[in-house]
Amino acid sequence: MEDKEIIKDFGEWNCPTKWDDITLKVYQEINRYYKDKDKGFDVRDVLHILTNRSEDEINDLPADFLDIILTHLAFLVTTPEVGEATNKIEIDGEEYIANVAEKLKVGEYVAIDTLIKDDANNYAAMLAILFRKKDEKYNSYFENEVLEGRIKMFESQPITRILPLIHFFINCYIILETPILLSTKVEEAISLTRSNIENLHKDGEISKHCMKSAMKKLKKLEKSIKCI
Repeated sequence: MEDKEIIKDFGEWNCPTKWDDITLKVYQEINRYYKDKDKGFDVRDVLHILTNRSEDEINDLPADFLDIILTHLAFLVTTPEVGEATNKIEIDGEEYIANVAEKLKVGEYVAIDTLIKDDANNYAAMLAILFRKKDEKYNSYFENEVLEGRIKMFESQPITRILPLIHFFINCYIILETPILLSTKVEEAISLTRSNIENLHKDGEISKHCMKSAMKKLKKLEKSIKCI
């Protein structure tokens, strides 16, 4: 019986060839993968993210086919070219703007802060909260009826369009968080100083009068910090 070469049909593989082909959703998934410190690098995991193919499909590929795919992915070692940080973007004829004229409302701040603590790579959700249509409020209706669809909209955008918004958000968050962090550090220092003064009094190294005077100054300092 004559041997015949068996040729498998691996189907059509959609593989990105440039940064414009990478959506925000894929970018987030790649970031999550690389930031998982307990995981060693496995090219199959990355290919699964980039091609949306199963592990079995990837394992079944011949080595030369894999080489072709990796050649197309060479752009990933380069830095994507993006414009300057911006607070607005137009998608499907609608403009979405991050309000820079006012400070974050409590609802916005809590939602963003919770997202960052839960998943710092969920840029789509953060952008959906901050970048809204003109006069669109972030309220319970937005959270329950609009937010989910808006997140998917941002996830589908090319990362090259989204990175300027991410840069804008990061800059704003750093500006917002820095005074809070500094205030926290100062309050910790005051608390430690108060404990030291009390201990000095207990050890008989300073008088009760000196202790009360020092405590009074600390209290004034705390009031000044809260005003700032």
